[in-house]
Amino acid sequence: MAIELEDVVSRLGVQNAREALADGWQQALEERPESLEFLDPDFVREAAQAVYLPPEIVDGVVADLPYVVECDAAVALCWYVRWWLYEQRDYGWGRFRSWPDLQHALDGHGGLIYVLVTLSNYREMQRVHAQHDIPEDVARNTLYQLERRMRLFREEHGEWGLPPVQAGWFSNHLRGIIYRLARLQFQFADSRYSERAFRNDATEQTVVLAGDGVRYREDGQRLREGDDAAGAWTASFSREGGEIVGYPIDPRGFAVKEQIRLPEREWREALGPGDPVLQLHIPGGEPMYYDQCGEAFEQALEFFPRHFPDYEFAGFACSSWILDTALQALLPDESNLVRFQREVYLLPIGLSDDSLPHNIFDGVPEDLSKAPRETSLQRAYLDAMAGDGLTTGGGGLFLLPEDLNWGAQVYLHQEMPYSSAADR
Repeated sequence: MAIELEDVVSRLGVQNAREALADGWQQALEERPESLEFLDPDFVREAAQAVYLPPEIVDGVVADLPYVVECDAAVALCWYVRWWLYEQRDYGWGRFRSWPDLQHALDGHGGLIYVLVTLSNYREMQRVHAQHDIPEDVARNTLYQLERRMRLFREEHGEWGLPPVQAGWFSNHLRGIIYRLARLQFQFADSRYSERAFRNDATEQTVVLAGDGVRYREDGQRLREGDDAAGAWTASFSREGGEIVGYPIDPRGFAVKEQIRLPEREWREALGPGDPVLQLHIPGGEPMYYDQCGEAFEQALEFFPRHFPDYEFAGFACSSWILDTALQALLPDESNLVRFQREVYLLPIGLSDDSLPHNIFDGVPEDLSKAPRETSLQRAYLDAMAGDGLTTGGGGLFLLPEDLNWGAQVYLHQEMPYSSAADR
């Protein structure tokens, strides 16, 4: 029997999520199968073992399963989340962030719903891994973060579970579109940047040009809502008379207010909007070892052509707080993060000023005077904010396969085709 959304949110105690869950609810109900195999105990045990969860977690999840399957409201929500994650493929991070946290539902076992839905696609993951001959050590290393996140959830809430945003994130793993190599994860994606990278193969130079119509502050960082617009300017991009005309992005992570012209016969577009890329992710919980990051890129250039020969990616891309150029003012030159930034082509993507403190402190402190000073980065940030403050910049990266020479700082040492690059 179909269960109405109003009954679901009421019985699970998440009335404030009604609007978020209304999107697609009726269609999901209409497409729901008679039985949901992924809630069967044998299926759950097989799935949990298939993603390398240890016996402690496997047994715990199976033991707690009745809290979900004996509540038709919870079962209905399981199908709805499954429908979005694996049946529709048309979702975004905004959707996950609007779904309700369920740790207080089902006598404290509500977070298990997101675990069960995440695991529900394990057979498809196994099919992809088998089809592409994925080594077991790669599969195991790729999926390790699921165990880590479940343990963190249990430490905080006392039961096995996941928050909704993690269910969304791990659906990528269970669809077989992300793999960990050495220290980094690489995900199949299309470039969502408006910037374009051009390469001169004869001189081995690479220059990134800003997207047409993008607004920048006077310092070359993206103009964000609420920024002071004094000195702001607008970039343009065009092709005319055999030339590529635009405004360059300096590899240090800011736009340059100096229009340049590149002869099309000498410069090819190597990476542009919508091009296939390997989207870079940095798993948490471990130091970001510089050498292992370089090894990860090298392995990626061998792994993906071997196991996914039909996926012709144009380069690597990433958006992350670890690419905030403010970190170069906080950390020594020999730190892992600073050295990493200097190996890639940084892009100004308009990071929020809260991005850095949110990640340094695991949440933006309400009062910096009372913020923890447990790590060197926390102490450096607080000292800087007590002084002249920090300017957030960068936040994104490009790295072309042809330019990978870890340790050489290729982009910083190349000549750039604009006059204001002389001070580099």
